Amino acid sequence: MDKEELLKLPPVLFAPFLAAGTLAAYFGGGLAGGIIFAASAAFSLFFAGKLPKAAVCSSGAALGAAVMLIYTMFYSASVLNYAGRTVLTEVKVMEITADSGDTQQFIGEIDLNSFRTTVRLNGASLVETGDMAVAVIDLERADKENELRNLSKGILLSGDILEYVEIKRTPFTFEAIVESLRGAMTERLESTVFGDSRELASAMFFGKDEGLSPLLSERLRISGASHFTAISGAHFAILASLLLQFFPSKNRRARAVFSFFITPCAVIFFGASLSVIRSSLMFFIISTAPLFYRASNTLNTLCVTVCIILTVMPQSILDIGFAMSVLGVLGAGIAGPEIGKKICELVPPKMKAVSPIITVFFSSMCAVICTAPVSTAVFKGISLNAVLASILIMPLLAAGMTFMLLLGMTGAGVFAVPIDLSMKLIIIIVNFFGGNRAAFLDLDFAGAWLLAAICAAFVLAAAFGDMKTLRKSGVNIVVISAISVGLSFYVNAKRCEIRFVGNSTTSAAVVIWKNEADVFVSGSGVGLADDISECLREHGAYKIGTLAALEADYCGELAIYELSELVEIENVVLSESISGISAQIVDKDARFSVNGVTIASAKVSDSETDADIILYHGSVTSPPKTSARYAVYFTNTKHELPENAINIYRSRDYRFILKAGRPDISIT
Repeated sequence: MDKEELLKLPPVLFAPFLAAGTLAAYFGGGLAGGIIFAASAAFSLFFAGKLPKAAVCSSGAALGAAVMLIYTMFYSASVLNYAGRTVLTEVKVMEITADSGDTQQFIGEIDLNSFRTTVRLNGASLVETGDMAVAVIDLERADKENELRNLSKGILLSGDILEYVEIKRTPFTFEAIVESLRGAMTERLESTVFGDSRELASAMFFGKDEGLSPLLSERLRISGASHFTAISGAHFAILASLLLQFFPSKNRRARAVFSFFITPCAVIFFGASLSVIRSSLMFFIISTAPLFYRASNTLNTLCVTVCIILTVMPQSILDIGFAMSVLGVLGAGIAGPEIGKKICELVPPKMKAVSPIITVFFSSMCAVICTAPVSTAVFKGISLNAVLASILIMPLLAAGMTFMLLLGMTGAGVFAVPIDLSMKLIIIIVNFFGGNRAAFLDLDFAGAWLLAAICAAFVLAAAFGDMKTLRKSGVNIVVISAISVGLSFYVNAKRCEIRFVGNSTTSAAVVIWKNEADVFVSGSGVGLADDISECLREHGAYKIGTLAALEADYCGELAIYELSELVEIENVVLSESISGISAQIVDKDARFSVNGVTIASAKVSDSETDADIILYHGSVTSPPKTSARYAVYFTNTKHELPENAINIYRSRDYRFILKAGRPDISIT
């Protein structure tokens, strides 16, 4: 099938407009009705035998608007009515996300008057994954800080379990068998591989990234390789290709029948994330096509898969992993190989041996460009090393997963050796590409995602156009990339602002000045290292000039050590000496001044501290009083705060722009 015929296929025309209609209905509200009305006119033209392409496109937009409208009006609105209520209901434990020994946080599925919904719950450490329990739950609306991420997972509510009435252990089901196999493989990995290799293998093979050191996690992000530690379609594709090696490529029917069994097993094994579901559906369609005497095409299959998922689960359009997965396939699996072929045609005959390398390089580069709109919008930038790092890591991941499969099936410790070796090599690559924070290009200016989307559009034009289109698209991509880099440098050169990070017990003001930052910690600083490092990375600061932690005690020592591993710190200011930390010791006067703006820290119970900006730490137990021009709280309190106060816990989209020595607050 040639490119023109491929682009005329109904799924290829239908899927993009389905996605656009879904987004428009969610973010545009009233646009949904207009889209549906416009589509009805297109349907009339279709039945009249005119404009069939327009009819297909508009019908996609209409369906997307309709399913999202149904979801928001008749499902999510009904579920959100339970916010603020206490219910007695049955809970299925889907995933344990945190367990401190006494308490645990998990994702559960509950029934609210025939509405099945997923919630994030906190309770005593009494349940395990797969358990069924009856509990009394105090429900609230899910936190707004991660609203889009919550909605993409169907999490509209969160809650505290007040009492467990009954707990039923995991029944002997097919799902439980696969989960048991997963647990056994994890146990074999943890008993045979040690150190950072074990933690990285657990993250890459099973999605358990909580054991990764802060330094390795940060370098994974800077190198552009952090997506390998989140179970995605790539993991499914590697596993599926490994298992299919047991069947001869000529025996297509046997491979097709086998896919019926491998697909549900793999989804249960890896977890039913949307990226895994997307990959499994594509694999299932491609593998079973011979049974129906059909040829499969990657673009058509991708579009069919997107149509199925968005029609059944319209909230999937808000899932970051799903968007990255679809765009990644579009870049690496469709645009990249096509562009690689065209570039290879320009290579002299004597250099044809490098053609595979060219194809791999452009596939990786197109994947980065096509996912850049999401990366820029969500993570505020892209890694300049992502292309090379991904090319080097992917074969090592595939090799490691192969031996992990053998280790899990046989239990033979000898297979732990190549697993350990592959992980050590990946760590070397990550440390090399992620050691320089400047390798992460921050793109947090307005319209950055739009420029990235235009680049992605030119990539697709280059893939499906002729050689002339390829050259023009290449020039346009270079120009837009140069503009993006120039705007990033310009914004950084003019930047002078305060951003905030924190939790319910401690917080910090991050004063970003060009490519440097000064950090003022209110409270001990425990648990802030990763948040501070992320804030610097996303907003273009490479190092910390002064870290003032005037209220830090020995409990804050670990936080300072962690932060010093992640970011270069020139000067540390403390109120008292802490073993092993070279610091300037000053009186315990928790104040900091920037451009004439005074910042102070205080406990929430302190109403006498006077400053332009006060960072309060600790839990609010009663309505607080403050004398600050702007008071900053980090708490999930239900108490009302003063009019001049900001609760960063509820929404961290605040920044203080420093102008003429006076803080001028603006919402980003």
